[in-house]
Amino acid sequence: MDVRALHRQMNHYNRWKRQLDERLQRFEHWLNNHGVFAAPMGKTLQRARQLLRGESFTIACVGEFSRGKTELINALLYTGGGRRLLPSQPGRTTMCPTEIFWDAHQPANCVRLLPIETRRTNTSLQSFKRIPQNWVTIHFNAEDHEQTRAAINQVSASKKVSVADAIKLGFAQDELGERDEMGLVTIPAWRHALISLDHPLLRQGLRIVDTPGLNALGNEPELTLKTLPDAQAILFLLSADAGVTASDMDIWRDHIQTLREENCTAVIALLNKVDSLWDDLTPPQEIDANINQLRQLTARQLDLSPSHVVALSAKQGLLGKVGRNQAQLLRSNFPQLERMLAEIVMRNQQQIIGHRLVGDSYEMIINARNGLLRRFAEAEQEFNELRAAAPENAATKLQELRDTIRRVHHDYHKQALSLRTSQRLLESQKVPLLAPVSLAQLEQQVAEAHKNLAQSWTTVGLTRAIGKFFDDVDSSISHLEREIERCNRVMASIYERPEQPRGDDHLMMRHLLKIQKQRRQLRQLHKRADDFRKSLSTVFSHKGALISRFINTLVQEVRNVYVELNQHINHWMQEALAPLFHQNQYQKQLLEHHMLRLTQLQSQRNSVAEQLESLQTNLYQLQTALGNIEPLYREILSAPLEPELLVDADVSAEKTTAQVVSIHQGRQLTRGN
Repeated sequence: MDVRALHRQMNHYNRWKRQLDERLQRFEHWLNNHGVFAAPMGKTLQRARQLLRGESFTIACVGEFSRGKTELINALLYTGGGRRLLPSQPGRTTMCPTEIFWDAHQPANCVRLLPIETRRTNTSLQSFKRIPQNWVTIHFNAEDHEQTRAAINQVSASKKVSVADAIKLGFAQDELGERDEMGLVTIPAWRHALISLDHPLLRQGLRIVDTPGLNALGNEPELTLKTLPDAQAILFLLSADAGVTASDMDIWRDHIQTLREENCTAVIALLNKVDSLWDDLTPPQEIDANINQLRQLTARQLDLSPSHVVALSAKQGLLGKVGRNQAQLLRSNFPQLERMLAEIVMRNQQQIIGHRLVGDSYEMIINARNGLLRRFAEAEQEFNELRAAAPENAATKLQELRDTIRRVHHDYHKQALSLRTSQRLLESQKVPLLAPVSLAQLEQQVAEAHKNLAQSWTTVGLTRAIGKFFDDVDSSISHLEREIERCNRVMASIYERPEQPRGDDHLMMRHLLKIQKQRRQLRQLHKRADDFRKSLSTVFSHKGALISRFINTLVQEVRNVYVELNQHINHWMQEALAPLFHQNQYQKQLLEHHMLRLTQLQSQRNSVAEQLESLQTNLYQLQTALGNIEPLYREILSAPLEPELLVDADVSAEKTTAQVVSIHQGRQLTRGN
């Protein structure tokens, strides 16, 4: 049985992306080598390649203190050496939110730490990430265990401050622990940690976020407004010996459930430390029945499928890996988690297959090959007709061939003019499309929200200010949706014109302007805002810094959605008719090349034998171009994902299924989505 499914799937995922990128690069070179490259084609290929290079896979580990999140990460990232990567021992726990990743642009192996004092400002974490001088950076040599441990141990660092200072930093009085003899309390030394680590899995694009408990989620708005929504998978850690506690349920309801239901984020609930339920005096069958009963109960409490509740022991999984103890590893149930994560990576891969940019790029390759095949067949027929003609009729036949090509070229030229007119028609919709989501209008709405909030620093005031702000945003998006409906009708009418190729309804559906993703993001932000104000007491002046930080982060995330909408609309304007332009330009260029050759033959007054030789040369060139693109075409149509890299086939029926399909099948399945 495979116990390294995640490692293998991440490796496969990245090899697959590189293969996809290499295919697009090969096609770009083919277009250049055969003189049929056009700027719109290049733009589509470039954006598709940027999409492939920008994809990463984020796992967020969420749960209360002492649920074993750090040990889980140690087991996930273990590659050898017999040691833990992250500190995990009694009395030491991750005190601040921590992101673990590989950044090729940063010095290898470093920990960057943001001081807790930055909470006194309203500046968001995202903004601080762009200000390096505010961070404390510790470099370490991964080969030196003590140096590595000392650097990474900093995420557990704490400091003593007065109660007043703790409150100013956003900690509520009831969140603070016991005071020492001098009246001081312990708080985290750092607000956020970034660990850049040269590790095989992280190099493949895996990113892990460790969130230390409910208090951290409540005190750092950006975690719930941005970090968690950006994750592809959330591991919700519970303790097997305690089940779902009240604070666990708070985390589930406030921070995870909505993402699962509305964002389609993959969520796996982990009953960790299941080894605490192992008992040598109890029959194994009874232990298994008790654990299964706990899984079923947890599934009902969280309204999850039992297949998404896994009982495991991260500690035993790590020990099994370190000691190469297969039995211990299997009993820990850690391999099941790795297989489930591998399936989520696979589904993410299939979403890329269905992306419009990838579909357009592959459509270009297919159309280029099929168009070239037709042109080769026509050129071969022309050659045979000229060869069969009597010598005295050769000139007439050549003129007929040229006239035929000219007529076809003229049709494509008219189609090109029609497309340019259509493009201008679409572009005329740009101003009314962008007006509802203009950043200037948003800033006015933001200013009004701040003004309303300033007038009443209470829960009621906050509710009214946020409610009015999101009412204005919702009104703008509804206005935008009406404009989108009108623009989509215009675009559909262009695709349905008689001069356009028939049977291309899937192209039209794939290029409709859609904003469901951004609409969903705004709904989630609104819900987060409602949940936040419900969590506050009637008067909350002591939480002023947290509220200001939340409002600023909320506004920034709405602003980010608006920026994304503007970019999305601008890209749509450029690409809505791209497939029609690609087909037209390519065919027109092929005909122009051939018409130029026939014109040269006529003007040079060569002998029939020389004319035939010239046409034969043209046939060879077309045949060479066809031979060069044929392997790429065949790969696209038939090359499946590599079966030896798939997750194990003998996983229990409870697990989620993910069908593995070829690129062509994936494209067919996702048309219209």
